[in-house]
Amino acid sequence: MRTVAFAAALLALGTGMAGAQNLTIATGLQLNTMDPHFFNGFPAGNAHPQIFEGLTEIDEALQTKPALATAWRMLDANTWEFDLRPGVRFHDGTPFTARDITATFARVPNVPNSPALFTQFIRPIREVQVVAENRIRIVTNTPTATLPGDLARVLLVAERDAGQTTGDFNAGRVNGTGPYRFAGWTNSESLSITRNDAYWGQRAPWRAVQMRTIARDPSRVAALLAGDVDAIDLVPTADKARIAADPRFRLFSGPAAVVHYIAMDAVRADSPFVAGRDGQRLATNPLSDRRVRQALSIAIDRSAITQRLMEGSATPASQFLPSSIEGTSPNLRPAPFDPARARALLAEAGFPQGFRLTLHATTDRYPKDEQVAQAVAQMWTRIGLQASVAGVAGQVFFAEASRQAYSAFIAQYGTNEAGEGPRALVHSFEAGRGYGNANRTRFSDPRLDALIQDALSEIDPERRNAKLHAAIEAAMEEAAIIPIFHPSWDFAAKRGIHVTPRPERRFNALMIRPD
Repeated sequence: MRTVAFAAALLALGTGMAGAQNLTIATGLQLNTMDPHFFNGFPAGNAHPQIFEGLTEIDEALQTKPALATAWRMLDANTWEFDLRPGVRFHDGTPFTARDITATFARVPNVPNSPALFTQFIRPIREVQVVAENRIRIVTNTPTATLPGDLARVLLVAERDAGQTTGDFNAGRVNGTGPYRFAGWTNSESLSITRNDAYWGQRAPWRAVQMRTIARDPSRVAALLAGDVDAIDLVPTADKARIAADPRFRLFSGPAAVVHYIAMDAVRADSPFVAGRDGQRLATNPLSDRRVRQALSIAIDRSAITQRLMEGSATPASQFLPSSIEGTSPNLRPAPFDPARARALLAEAGFPQGFRLTLHATTDRYPKDEQVAQAVAQMWTRIGLQASVAGVAGQVFFAEASRQAYSAFIAQYGTNEAGEGPRALVHSFEAGRGYGNANRTRFSDPRLDALIQDALSEIDPERRNAKLHAAIEAAMEEAAIIPIFHPSWDFAAKRGIHVTPRPERRFNALMIRPD
């Protein structure tokens, strides 16, 4: 375990609003790095924007807003111009300049051992030109309508910090421009930050914030009820009524721009956790057959999972994002539960007796993550598979999934834009171009790739949405992934604190203000 801590006053950090305006929150997210470019995952995406900033930011309505860039404009199909915010300084006093942008962009694709790089967000960029002291021009290789929003995901570091290793960041060499300064960190346990009183923007409401990781739901609720923390995320559905009835607390809830999905190894002829019912190696990998993947999808009773297991804190999914979000397909509906048709599809594919399959899942990452996997496995068993679940701790799970150690796994992916899911999850993996960044099974379909690239390069909003619809519908028809549900985010806080839910998986000081 790595612990970085200083600013001795933080050791006495208390809760409550009085006087010092300190805030303590408990989250299920386990932050395992302070490197803003190491892992494109929920914990880093949640914690790091309190300290670091991008040229733009995404607000709670999923709209792109100014951050370190005050404005931007498209000069032609491949050229964008950004006005940089003047007078900004990093926490160590270093002025923010265009050189920090070019240094950050050069670092992003070259972070060793990353389980999920941020390369996809800068993939189209050919060069960055300095036009004036506070103006840059970004030239892309292809038309990229999403560039301003993509750049919200690339947090900027000072030029001199761009040469740091992940170990350097984890040792406490953390220097951003954001509303809070780094104060201390214990790997997967806690993060302490303090208000940046020299911040260029609105003054942060909290003098000091401690984010504690409490992975177990009962322990997180107990900490709130005992007064040890001021607010919590991922309120268990079984506890919502009790908390709502307690006058000391308030509940907050919002829809999630996240999909809980299954990824399958459709590429390798011999997949490590697939076998015949007798345990012997099969001549072909069943998951490479689209009919098998479709069978596994329609064998899942999404309504049962969302209503009974998730107790209504989720909705059945038909695609990468909820259909209320712009760019999603209006034509898709959640796959109907049809076990008879699933068995018929297996027989058509040459597996009338089913086969053995292990579904890997995290045990500590998402609400009821292992229980959802067990429910899916039971449903697969009913159509003839010998399905089992292997639970894995989150920190191990993603590293193993990234090296294609699994035949099928269940996880979540969140995004703020409809084209990002197809680009990251189902486009063929191309590290140099940033495609398939989260495609850990290395699924590949040239026709689907072409549809995704065509949609992402379209500048006209109406035509782009039509092309996105076609790409998303093709991915679902191919069963490139199996979407199960979209969760909702539930929070609880002491009276006197207001939490603004966001569609992304977030719970941080930027969402929380005193009433």
